[in-house]
Amino acid sequence: MALMTPNPETPTADPTPVVPNFREDERLRARYQSMLDRRIKTFAMEHENSIRRNASTKRDELREQLDVANAEYERARAAADAAREAYGAAYPEHVKKLRLVEPSVVENMRSLGGAGKLYHAAQEAWLAAERATSDVRRIEHNEEQLEIELKKALERAPQVSKEVTESEKWLAEIHAEEELANARAKVDEIDAERAAFAKRLADRVVPADELRLRTFAEADIKRAVLPLEAVMFYRIEQFGSSAYYILRDKRKQLYALPYDRRLESKLDAVFDIAQAGERIDVRRSLRENTRLQMTVNDHFIACNDKQETAAQTELLEHRRFVAEKRMLPSMTNVDESDAKIVEALIAFTSER
Repeated sequence: MALMTPNPETPTADPTPVVPNFREDERLRARYQSMLDRRIKTFAMEHENSIRRNASTKRDELREQLDVANAEYERARAAADAAREAYGAAYPEHVKKLRLVEPSVVENMRSLGGAGKLYHAAQEAWLAAERATSDVRRIEHNEEQLEIELKKALERAPQVSKEVTESEKWLAEIHAEEELANARAKVDEIDAERAAFAKRLADRVVPADELRLRTFAEADIKRAVLPLEAVMFYRIEQFGSSAYYILRDKRKQLYALPYDRRLESKLDAVFDIAQAGERIDVRRSLRENTRLQMTVNDHFIACNDKQETAAQTELLEHRRFVAEKRMLPSMTNVDESDAKIVEALIAFTSER
């Protein structure tokens, strides 16, 4: 795999280009995101708690109303029963199961209006009891509706919270806090630097050395420092006229080694490289607790937590990488320690 290479005619810039501290930048991004997530989570919890508190307050109010309504119902029912019994005692023939019969004019005249008073008192008491019954049922219905509305409000709460916390107004309000504002300012600086670099890269004005340093820093690609255990040739990175083998160990740590064409036919193996005094020893890595040589497939399985499908995908990509025909020049002006490792690998593979 090769990155976009800069224009060979691009003049060399500052010999010591400033490369971002990608790990620190990611830490700042994660810190800002964590702060933002906490505020979003807090808002969501407060919104849900507010819904529950409002429902609880309304529930308490309804229960107080229901207690009053039940007391009024008991009083009205007792009064209605008493008035009905009084009317029935005087005029039993006018008290039916479901209704009261109004006394005749004669009966009312004979009783000097007493019959009408008893009848109307019983009717009014019955109507009062019906109203009390209706009030109790209305409040009970309101209680049921409150629970239905509470359930719906809780179901809508995540969407409401999402809409609020994505709004410009809410984001502006929380970023008025100094701590969050400072965190976002740092992230904005990082984003601005990344955007500026992307533009320079698109304009092909990034020097090869800067691109290499930046790529290695971003991918955490280290210099090849011995000992190296269970490393394989993972890919090749190009920067102008320079190219590097990128090695990977079982911990997924990446290392850079100057490209040498003589190793092109030896890319499909896993090596242990160690130093004993001035001598560099290279040997094929072995499977754990065996004397069998580790294969590239074993390496991919180890790097993919023994997930066969992912390992096979990487293996196919690696085979295409190994089979690729490259016309790259070997690097000559390289560090002495890197040169010794390259020569040791060439010597070892030449003996096989």
